[in-house]
Amino acid sequence: MLLVTQGHAGGNGWGTASDLLAVGLPTLAAAYTYRDRDADGAAQLAWTLGATVGSAEILKSQISELRPDKSDDKSFPSGHTAVAFASARYLDKRYSGQVSPYLLYGAASLTALARVQADKHYWKDTIAGGALGYAWAEFFTETQAGGRVSLLPAPNGVTLAWQRPW
Repeated sequence: MLLVTQGHAGGNGWGTASDLLAVGLPTLAAAYTYRDRDADGAAQLAWTLGATVGSAEILKSQISELRPDKSDDKSFPSGHTAVAFASARYLDKRYSGQVSPYLLYGAASLTALARVQADKHYWKDTIAGGALGYAWAEFFTETQAGGRVSLLPAPNGVTLAWQRPW
C-alpha cells in the first residue's frame, strides 16, 4: 500500500489506494463467503453492502457538502469508508478468528485516511461513513455460531443484549 501511495504524485496515489481498498475489502468478504458456500452469509453481505451504499447515496443527495477539492457537493458521508467498514465488520463478525480484526479495521481505517489525504473528504465524512457501514454490518450480519448482539431501547437509555438460539 505504501508503494501505491508514494508511487504517484499528490493525492492520486491516495485516491488509488482508497479505490483499491473500497473494492478489495468487499471482494475479500465475498471470497470468504464463497469459499464456505455460505448462502446465509451471502445474503447478509448483500443486505449489508446494499444498505450501506444506498443510505450513503441518499445522505449524499440530501446533504450538500462541498468536497475539499471542490469537485462536487457529495462529500458527506464517505462511501468508500462506509463500504470498507461494512466489509471489515461483516468479516470480523461472520468469520470471527479467521481474519485478523487488526488487519481488517486497519485496512478500513487506511481507507478513511486515504480519502482525506486524496482531498476527497473531511475527517467528519470518513467518521460518519465508517459508522454507517459498521452499523449496517452489525445489523444484518450474524455470527456463524448463531449469536447476535443487539442494542435495545430501555427506560433509562439502551440495553446491550446477546441472543443465541438453543
